[in-house]
Formats: sequence, C-alpha cells, structure tokens
Amino acid sequence: MASSSLLATPLHPSNTTPVATASGLLALLSESDPSLVSHALSRLLSVVDTLWHEVAECLPDLEAIAEGGDVADDVMDDDGVAAASRPSIAHDLPTRQTAAAVASRVFFHLEEPVQALRLALESGEEHFDIRRGKGSMYVE
Repeated sequence: MASSSLLATPLHPSNTTPVATASGLLALLSESDPSLVSHALSRLLSVVDTLWHEVAECLPDLEAIAEGGDVADDVMDDDGVAAASRPSIAHDLPTRQTAAAVASRVFFHLEEPVQALRLALESGEEHFDIRRGKGSMYVE
C-alpha cells in the first residue's frame, strides 16, 4: 500500500515541469512585459542544453536582449502597429545576463567557441563561474 505522502506529491514540481519544445518560451521573448521575458529566459536556461537546436533560431533576439536592446520583430503587433514604432524595452542586468548565458550555451553547442566565450563572460559569475563549474564541458 502506498503512503499518503507519496500520493500527495506531484510527479513534477511546478518549476521543473519538463519542456518538450522551446517554441512557447521563445515566443515570450518578444513580449512587452519584462517579467515575462525574464521568466522565459530563466526557463530557457534550464532546457537549452537539450533544446539548443530550437533556441538557435532566436540567437539574434537573445544577443539583442543581452546587449540591452529589444527583440527585433518585423511584423505588426496585436494593435496593428509596426513593432519598430513601439518603444524599446529596457531589460535589467540579470535579464541581460541570463540572455547572454542562454546564447552562450547555444553557441557552445554550435561549436562556436569565440562567440560562446564572449557571451559567457557577459553573463557574469552567476551563470559562468569557472571555480564552481569544474568538470563541466561547457566551462572547460
């Protein structure tokens, strides 16, 4: 007989629900709400090593966020206004660093070490710490 505590425990905690595709998270990168972008980047960082091939399509967007810019969107938004005429979104430093970390890992998987290192250094010690990452192929 199974204990009641096992039955009450969810199969996956809410913050670690498996992601089969990155498309929904990638779509959030073009949102105007910075908290949605930040959340999407955090989730992308947790799945980028398995879904890097999908994330690679958005490398220009990730680099733009990492550099403090906005995601390029050549289509009309929901209000019929050209995206270029919308005010740019100012992303905070942690969001920019997370975008740099995600992009760095994609470049790592694409075997582009110069770009991967450049973005890893921009991502800061929270995402790229050579002291904590010993033994990781990415850090080495």
